Amino acid sequence: MRAFLAVSRHLNFRVAAESLHVAQPAVSRAIKTLEEELGFKLLERTTRRVELTPAGAAFAQQIEQAFGQIHQAVRVARMTAAGLAGTLVLGYSTLTVYGLISRGVVQFREEVPEADVSLYLMSSHEQLAAIGRGEIDVGLLLSAACDDSCQHQHLYRERLVVLVAKSDPIAKRTKLSMKDLREIPFVFGSFKRWGPFRSVVDSICLKSGFLPKVAEHGDDMPVLLRLVALRRGVTLFPASIVDSLPPDIVAIPLRDQHAALDVSIAWRNGQPLRLVEKFLDSLKSVAAQISPSR
Repeated sequence: MRAFLAVSRHLNFRVAAESLHVAQPAVSRAIKTLEEELGFKLLERTTRRVELTPAGAAFAQQIEQAFGQIHQAVRVARMTAAGLAGTLVLGYSTLTVYGLISRGVVQFREEVPEADVSLYLMSSHEQLAAIGRGEIDVGLLLSAACDDSCQHQHLYRERLVVLVAKSDPIAKRTKLSMKDLREIPFVFGSFKRWGPFRSVVDSICLKSGFLPKVAEHGDDMPVLLRLVALRRGVTLFPASIVDSLPPDIVAIPLRDQHAALDVSIAWRNGQPLRLVEKFLDSLKSVAAQISPSR
């Protein structure tokens, strides 16, 4: 078939033979054998020129496509064996979606273009369980949730901001301290879905001498933001959300240095897959660009 493709491209037996680094009679014999096997003529040959028959032209087009697919299959298989292709299944937390995750995936896809990424929104605890069951390869979660059930590595620390309704008088403040929030109601996700974050927030509040007064719960981010906009309470969230806030909510920085959230990446115990290692490198690169003062 390679001999036929060479002739179909050049329409010249001598040039085709030279491109294949074989003698011209070998090309002629190969095509004659192929025509006998197929049962129809592929080429019309005269002393002056060579032309494809209609069947030969159709056959050449299909063979070209088939060879292209074979070459692509070999290339992808080699890259997969080297850990540079395949599908990476990634779990992520709502608290990480506005910062690292999108930039990390974009950089990873640029560095490993043959790889696909499947993304699943999960709580931190759900990610740990999914990693253990082999349902996801990597989890991007709160450091407070990490345990010995999987390997994990700290990525970055991000400052928290106070999300307040724009119509709330407190929204005029340019900065707040945690102590300023002592008597103000909060809205948060439930402990069932937001347990690690709630524990982090409680710890931050306790350092300022109080526990938050929770007025409402909203596990989904749109619901949580709506509760804030309706002035049912304020909430704390990583500063990376600032550029994505709706116009009726403002973010106020906190003076307290301890009002921050640590984010880690987790994967199954044992040596990580090469694709996971490449993704770790991409995330670390992006994480290094995140300022701890945000």
